[in-house]
Amino acid sequence: MNYSVKYRKHGSLFWRKIKNVKGDATLMSEGLAVRVFILEDETRIEIPSLQSEVIFSKDRHLTILKKMETESGQKLAIN
Repeated sequence: MNYSVKYRKHGSLFWRKIKNVKGDATLMSEGLAVRVFILEDETRIEIPSLQSEVIFSKDRHLTILKKMETESGQKLAIN
């Protein structure tokens, strides 16, 4: 299952959308935080974390939950 992400630079009026995201992480690169998105086709997109606002779709939660259930081999109860 994939999800989408909206982001914009601080002060910008317009949001950009990234579709078919299968994973994301925050990394430190040369002292700066970078948000990394991995797409379904293995494309890697990097966005400076401190200079951007990010909104994840609801599907991100479901994607993480399914991955956790697969790794643990059991259904997880989320309250």
